[in-house]
Order: sequence, then C-alpha cells, then structure tokens
Amino acid sequence: MNVDSFQQSLNQSLQALTIKFEQFVGVAVQTVTLIQREFAETTRNWSSPIEFTPLQVTLLKVLLLLLLGTAGLIAYSWRVYGKVITEKFVRPSTLKEIEELKLSVAKLKLPKEHSPRI
Repeated sequence: MNVDSFQQSLNQSLQALTIKFEQFVGVAVQTVTLIQREFAETTRNWSSPIEFTPLQVTLLKVLLLLLLGTAGLIAYSWRVYGKVITEKFVRPSTLKEIEELKLSVAKLKLPKEHSPRI
C-alpha cells in the first residue's frame, strides 16, 4: 500500500511539473515571437550604410579564410617549434658572448652613435 501511494504521489508531481514546464515553454515561445516581430518592424526600413558587391563579398571571404588559415598555421608552428625558438633567441647571454660582441663591434670602428649599447 505504501509503494502505491508513493507511485501515485510521484506520478502527480511529475504531471504537475510537466504542466508547469509546458506553460513556461508556451510563454517563452510567445515572448520570442513578440521580440522577433518587434525587431522585424524596427529594422524593416533600415538600410546598411555599407553595401557590398558580390565581388567584394567574395574577396572578403577569401581574406578572412587566409587570415584564419595563417593564424592556425602560426599557432601550430609555435606549438611545435616554440620551445626551440625561445631557447635560441630568448635565452640570456653569457659573459663570454657579450665580450665577443664587444670585440667584434670594436673591430668595426663605428662612431659612438652607431655602436650598440651593451
């Protein structure tokens, strides 16, 4: 008897929840329809300040595709070679390398304004 009352109570709760959810969905659909109608009325006479020809649209698509492709290739390359690039160019210089650079600059006999500041 206890199981039957539990099932009945659960069934009633689920039915009530389903009815409330159905009402909520109905109100949401009405609201979206109303907003869409208002937006359509507002923008009915609106014209874009920029009008593209079919050639311009095609060129814009090609440009965007090239930019996205290049960005993707750069990201992939950095993922593969980023550590090597960082080690080669961003690593701190040793004292020996600095002294060699000073000697090579001194051999050039550049005026002071053209010599690197080390």
